[in-house]
Amino acid sequence: MRIYRNCIFLTYVTFIALFSAANVASAKSGISSPVETPAIRIERDFIAGPFGQVHVRIARSETESPKAPLVLFHPTPYSSDYFLKFMQLMASDRVVIAIDTPGYGDSDRPKELQSISGYAESAATVLNAMGYGGKQGQPVDLLGYHTGTLIATELGIRHPDLVRRLVLPGLPFFTGAERKKAYQANAKPEQVASDGSHLAKKWDFAKAATTAGLSLERAQEHFGDMMQCYPHCWEAYHGVFTYPAEERFPAVQKPVLLITNDGSLRQETEAALPLFPQARLIHINGVTLGGFDLATEKYVTVIRPFLDNDPPE
Repeated sequence: MRIYRNCIFLTYVTFIALFSAANVASAKSGISSPVETPAIRIERDFIAGPFGQVHVRIARSETESPKAPLVLFHPTPYSSDYFLKFMQLMASDRVVIAIDTPGYGDSDRPKELQSISGYAESAATVLNAMGYGGKQGQPVDLLGYHTGTLIATELGIRHPDLVRRLVLPGLPFFTGAERKKAYQANAKPEQVASDGSHLAKKWDFAKAATTAGLSLERAQEHFGDMMQCYPHCWEAYHGVFTYPAEERFPAVQKPVLLITNDGSLRQETEAALPLFPQARLIHINGVTLGGFDLATEKYVTVIRPFLDNDPPE
């Protein structure tokens, strides 16, 4: 028995010696031990809003951070699922909250058509219920994409105590006759065809980014997102193309980062830049479709420094 215990002890001593020698050799050679990336968990919750239950995704790491939480507003006709990969990366050093716009994803649909202000007030209700804003709550940063940019903008105007900074990639900035034309093209009821042809059209829309490298599996997930709001997916466009952006953008009194890429809404976003009192614009090259799925790191690289108060390169 004593011989057995001695063998175990010698084996343990040998292991410790080898482990220490390996660490010393690594230090001498300048090789550092790998640093583990914080594990990110995404929780889901439902919060009472003015139009019913609002579904949110909340991403956080195991390490608490004092940084302002980042709140995301998705494009139409998707849901907070649109930002899943982006949430995983951004949540390494802050809480990230993605809200399903009422009528999209798993959020209840309003009984009447809503303006952008209606969607913004719904978001304010949700964030206040979560403990953000007001005299005691922590302010948040906002990021919207397409439709979400306008919701974020209006939220920042209406609730300045709730909002710290805004990131607005892809602004649907239309005025006058162009806005009216866009309304007529997009804000109209969708049909359900008996032969299923409407599904083929939506599938073509969902898989458009496969030409840029999006997987068919991810395209299927986007398609499923659209089926949750169908045939009412057009309703948020009523808010988008009735929003008096040229009047509202100058009222934003927070730092704003506008982002363009080589795809849609580049000219519209550039045209909006002079209207914001505190805005800068960054262009991301080489991105056309599916940026938050396919070029996530590029977005994180320019967004994180802005939110951390350092000028992006």
